[in-house]
Amino acid sequence: MPTFTKRIEGGQILLIASVVDGDSRNNYTALLDTGAQRTMLSPKVVKATGLEGIGYVDIVPASGEPIRTKKYRVNLGLPIRQRSATLLAGIELEVAQLPFQPVNFDILLGMDFLMHFHFTMYNDLFILSN
Repeated sequence: MPTFTKRIEGGQILLIASVVDGDSRNNYTALLDTGAQRTMLSPKVVKATGLEGIGYVDIVPASGEPIRTKKYRVNLGLPIRQRSATLLAGIELEVAQLPFQPVNFDILLGMDFLMHFHFTMYNDLFILSN
């Protein structure tokens, strides 16, 4: 069972996540957010990958005011280094586009992504297994 361990720094879990399209894989900085129900992509990721929207969805940010944004179907994964190989633990998800471009990440990984894995947060460590 591949396992990934990351130190929680500054109260955030920043990871590298991959958007996979056939044989191509583009890596982006992702913020793991256990308080977010939905995984979301920044406008930068949508533009760089050329994703085609599959409709719209209303999201409710912390402000409480619903925002309508595009949604996409995408393969997302976390590269997990095991000895000399890198495995990609991932799934296909329906995601929404963030209504803004964050400064320090491009993908927000929500519980819809995490529920497909076993994860533990202990002291200052985040541990993910599939």
